[in-house]
Amino acid sequence: MGRYLGPPVAVGRGLRGVAVLVAVVLLSVLVLARWLPPDDRGYGTHERLGLPPCGLILTSGLPCPSCGMTTSFSLMMHGRPLDAVVAQPAGALLCLAALVGFILACQTAATGRVIQVDWDRLGPVRLMLGFALLIVGGWALKMAIGFATGRLPANQ
Repeated sequence: MGRYLGPPVAVGRGLRGVAVLVAVVLLSVLVLARWLPPDDRGYGTHERLGLPPCGLILTSGLPCPSCGMTTSFSLMMHGRPLDAVVAQPAGALLCLAALVGFILACQTAATGRVIQVDWDRLGPVRLMLGFALLIVGGWALKMAIGFATGRLPANQ
């Protein structure tokens, strides 16, 4: 298939059960994101769940690296991908990853076959660095867009 992916292999009932659990969790996240109305500020949607506002944005007016994640998920699930990228680019990509993960988990649960991933070749360091770069890069882009549009600092 590719450098990091191999042909599908059969899995047992236990792993099919895990696939069902993963599918249910991912579907729950996606449905919750669809249910939540996105905040027009580009962050703060999580506050509708009873969570506190971001402390960094309250004190400095600048978003933290995870600011806008929930809003980005909500925007993606409301069919507004460009707004989702502006809210938090990493969140938009993670929402797509959750959707792909849900589809793959359903496929594994239904067929009993899973695509092989060469984790040794991919490596945990590459995965963690890639994830960190995604978060930091998304934050940097959010900051750049915020300063360019005059929306930052938020507490002017």
